Amino acid sequence: MPTEQGSCPPNVQMDPRSSGDPDRTATLLLSSDVQRRQINSSQKYSGGIGTKMTVLPTWYISENDSVEINCFMHSDTSNKSDKMDLQLVWTSLHTKTKKVLMSQRASIGIFYVLNPVTHEHQGVYTCRGDGSLPDIYVHTWHYFIWVDADSSPPASIDVISHNRSQFAHREEFTIGCQLPNDNNQWKMMRFDSWVGTIAECPNQVTSDRHLSCTSRSALPWADDLYWCESAAGDRTNALNVTTTVVMVVLETPTLPVWEGNNVTLRCLYRNRTTKEFTTKFRTVFYKDDRLKFVTNGASVTLPSVTKADEGLYKCRHPEEGLSPISWIGVKARPDVAQKSDVLHQSSAPVL
Repeated sequence: MPTEQGSCPPNVQMDPRSSGDPDRTATLLLSSDVQRRQINSSQKYSGGIGTKMTVLPTWYISENDSVEINCFMHSDTSNKSDKMDLQLVWTSLHTKTKKVLMSQRASIGIFYVLNPVTHEHQGVYTCRGDGSLPDIYVHTWHYFIWVDADSSPPASIDVISHNRSQFAHREEFTIGCQLPNDNNQWKMMRFDSWVGTIAECPNQVTSDRHLSCTSRSALPWADDLYWCESAAGDRTNALNVTTTVVMVVLETPTLPVWEGNNVTLRCLYRNRTTKEFTTKFRTVFYKDDRLKFVTNGASVTLPSVTKADEGLYKCRHPEEGLSPISWIGVKARPDVAQKSDVLHQSSAPVL
């Protein structure tokens, strides 16, 4: 059985997908969410508590990994964080049931570990207030933990309208699933990171073993997850799509690439007036928050990639700043992996 542990956070870490100033990002998220709530409700708040949730590893979690979840207070305009609790709530992907995993004073925060993680842990994890102070607004964070399958899924998913998974605010994109013969039993699902819900992608189109959905995000920031699933419970891999209010996006492969392939990164700037994208500017590329390349153009190619090239990438426009972050995964080719297994077995000591 996996162990699940909770304690105070020894060292809270920023979510690697965030970019820019963390204090400004949290303030903007809190203020815009409070404003949205007050527009839709007559509720008036005397103060607010900004929360933050991080999950490590952030991308492509595999079965038997150790997963750390931090749920903590980032800002407090109410000065009441020592009088209310934060809760870590899990909504199971399989059973749809909710469970409070841990509750802790907001001034202390929550540190929770899934070790080892399994497919049974998949679902939505929510960092929220306990509701004990109704006059205080508490910003709620949602995060979907998806555990990759060891074997190839029976169907696949990808962005079919673009060569990227980052999009500007209100930019339209189309996602498609290549399906087996029983395509009528499949549907495309979407996790909305802003409200923490899972629902069918609207206006799905099915034809010739292919399912597609065209969408655009009305929200300024979003990290949404898409996948296709059958009535029998089979699922594709999951695809993360980022929407950003900034005018800079990074074009990278949307799915893991084979070892030995060349990979091109391209930084795109969207003109605020024409809404057209351009690549005519000097660009700085980063890998895992460290400077990787500086180019006079907006693209760079990683030749013959290896596992060492795997990581989190972003780019910087000279005036408009940083793009969001995208993960580039690198897979060993099947023939190379098989040769490695054979070599390992042949060199094993005789007992």
